[in-house]
Amino acid sequence: MSDSDFGLDAIARWPAPTVEDYLRARREAEQAPPVVTALPMPDFVRGGIVRYRCLLDCGWFHDENPSAERAGPLLLPVDFTTEDLSAAITSAAEVRSKAYAMRVEQAIAAHFEEAHPGR
Repeated sequence: MSDSDFGLDAIARWPAPTVEDYLRARREAEQAPPVVTALPMPDFVRGGIVRYRCLLDCGWFHDENPSAERAGPLLLPVDFTTEDLSAAITSAAEVRSKAYAMRVEQAIAAHFEEAHPGR
């Protein structure tokens, strides 16, 4: 197999982002609305594990390993552009982020139903 089997030679020919591109992306990110979440602040433990503890300090916790999450395939048109690639990567990341948040929220909700009913 060679780089051309994966389209890497085409990617290598793309123009490098300019400083203006980075500054524009930064301005857009600063203007984006904040992400609202019900997730508590986690602890970061050895091995890349992200630990969510019970807010009532009962000793319960839920661990996640974000690096173990597999990225799915990127769906791109045959004649894709850098914008298409960027949009596909962003979309895939958003899907994984929402699934991660849902798993953690469900784990916390299940814990509260079991250990702290009515709270």
